[in-house]
Amino acid sequence: MRRRRSTIGRAAAAAVHDSAAVVVGRARVDRRTKALVKRLTPGDIAVIDHLDLDRVAAETLVAAGPCAVVNASASLSGAYPNVGPLLVAAAGIPLLDGVGATVLERLEDGEIVSLVGDDLLVGGEVLATGQRQTLASLEAAYEEAERNVGPALEKFVENTVAFIEKEAHLFTRGRLAVPDLGLDLRGRHVLIVVRGHDYR
Repeated sequence: MRRRRSTIGRAAAAAVHDSAAVVVGRARVDRRTKALVKRLTPGDIAVIDHLDLDRVAAETLVAAGPCAVVNASASLSGAYPNVGPLLVAAAGIPLLDGVGATVLERLEDGEIVSLVGDDLLVGGEVLATGQRQTLASLEAAYEEAERNVGPALEKFVENTVAFIEKEAHLFTRGRLAVPDLGLDLRGRHVLIVVRGHDYR
């Protein structure tokens, strides 16, 4: 246990230090994180658009070994406690957040880019500006999200009830129109799953 704390402590120190470090690498750009990690190599800079970066996506990014992650959206919006961005920071990977969606259109895949403070630069020119996160800033945002989880849950329940009231006829009258899946599902059970952090 002591060894693990020591490792995390070193990673935390690296993450804090990296908030001021200049990072240079080849940009790999994709709106879909799970598609990007398939061609991401160590030393690349991952450029994504992933609101509330989830744990599974963060783990795959860390495993790919980029020298930095640039997110067009907020990696931790505060809508709910989300550990994904903390995993990136704890791995010592600089994270530049909220640079805006236009960066994915303006940036060419494979282009050499650099992170200088809160700025993303191409050829010495500022292409986009966001927030350079640290483990400390993300932990503060996570704690704030934990405090907000009650109201967020209440809003979710309200939205669910409103949806049921609006769409109840789909469930109570006749049958739902199912798109053609190319399979005959009559008389067969169907299991719908969503991958979790321990899906491996």
